[in-house]
Amino acid sequence: MKTKQRKAKTRSSAATTGVMAWQDDPLSKMPALAQPVPDLKKPPLRFKIKGPALKPGIYPAGSPGFRYWAAAEALRRGGDFWAPILGVKGWEPGPVLQVGLDQGVDFNAYYDRTQLAFFHDTAAGEIIYSGESPDIVCHEMGHACLDAHRPQLWDTPFIEAGAFHESFGDMSAILSALQLPSVRTTALSGVAQDKPSFLSRLAEQLGWAIRQSSPDAVDSDCLRNACNSFNYVDPNTLPDSAPADKLCAEVHSFSRIFTGAFYEILSGMLAIRSKKPTEADLAAVALDWAVLLLDATAAAPVRPDFFAQVASHVIDADTVRFHGKYRAVLTDTFVSRKILPPSSVKPLLDSKSRLSKQALAFAEHVTRPTRELGIHKVHLSAKDFGLPSGDLVVHVPLEQKPALMVSSTLLHSETANNDTFEQASHRFVSMLFAHDRIDTGKLRRSRITAAPKRGTKRAAATRKSRAGEQLPRIHTHALVKAGKGLRLVRRLFVCGCFPK
Repeated sequence: MKTKQRKAKTRSSAATTGVMAWQDDPLSKMPALAQPVPDLKKPPLRFKIKGPALKPGIYPAGSPGFRYWAAAEALRRGGDFWAPILGVKGWEPGPVLQVGLDQGVDFNAYYDRTQLAFFHDTAAGEIIYSGESPDIVCHEMGHACLDAHRPQLWDTPFIEAGAFHESFGDMSAILSALQLPSVRTTALSGVAQDKPSFLSRLAEQLGWAIRQSSPDAVDSDCLRNACNSFNYVDPNTLPDSAPADKLCAEVHSFSRIFTGAFYEILSGMLAIRSKKPTEADLAAVALDWAVLLLDATAAAPVRPDFFAQVASHVIDADTVRFHGKYRAVLTDTFVSRKILPPSSVKPLLDSKSRLSKQALAFAEHVTRPTRELGIHKVHLSAKDFGLPSGDLVVHVPLEQKPALMVSSTLLHSETANNDTFEQASHRFVSMLFAHDRIDTGKLRRSRITAAPKRGTKRAAATRKSRAGEQLPRIHTHALVKAGKGLRLVRRLFVCGCFPK
């Protein structure tokens, strides 16, 4: 990848009005195009880029002005897509979401309930800005959208809940890209054939940068590819770490299961809509899929098997909204990917294609948002993680749903007991410690000696950037004092699974 090549791609599309922005990741084959000046103050999803505002105009690729407006265009595009179907009045942090386009040196980006933060670092002599990629911008914005929609997931200590948050970020990147007609036209063939393409390849540029020092940490042609063949495996049985071509319990790695199902279903929905689909058909099924996702995440109770909970509610939402229009591809994909067992969808498949008015009324009732009953406090032994004696407390939301008539009755009628919550929470915490994702504060690291399960080596508190300087570790969680013990709290969601 050469900067001169990127600049050349923008010149051919330059216009006299508006701003220049990437259609997709800077390293994809989609050139930058002139776009209308985005209005970041547009409600309800408002943004504010930190620092002085830059005058709109046609800036050369690689310049601060280009990066500013490329990020602004991606933010506005994604925000305009999600706002009508989210139905929220603002962000979880407040009415305006702050955006830091260059918060320092790192191959990273994050959402922390105060801002979207992006960084830069150097690889093979090239400076890479994570905030220049629409894939990364719309991934982080996806975290903020899901947080506004389902804030209960923020502190949930389950691998599948965290992995779904990461999957939602990747799905947000794809759905936001599909709001451009030029992207839909170019991506149509790949989606229709369920094949890898520039659309399925997420964050190609950042993936390239990370591969320069850690070749097996990310996919061979991007950070993560939504077109994959990963099937569900109980995360309790997976190792803490693995090369990118295998699954592990780390949430970015595990997220690829649901993202893969999402991309496969998008292809199947397109085939159901038309035998000869157009880019307009692709736009329509992208919207339908997004609506089903939001219906499902609002209704699915937060439990250790969150992938199955969301998948089953997607099927129910399709029954209510579209009278089972997409039922075949939804059930086939979720079952073949082992996210749902065949027995869970059998009652629905055995029923008539159209449900009675009474059944639909019941289904609509149970696909509304869950009712939260409170917080269950899971007490783990701090000594299990090499910490001083006492309890390590994690909070689990308790939510209630009636059993469903239309699908997954078995899944929803089962009650997750305290042992299930404790096992899932313990596995989640051990995974975090294995990847040095927890800020232990004033607790001396020399006291944290217990090897995590499936023992991977822990990272040091600092690491070197590709430029050679020492960088502070960005932690997703922190330990805070709670009575005589410690409580685990989330600080942020980071962009990807980075090498330690």
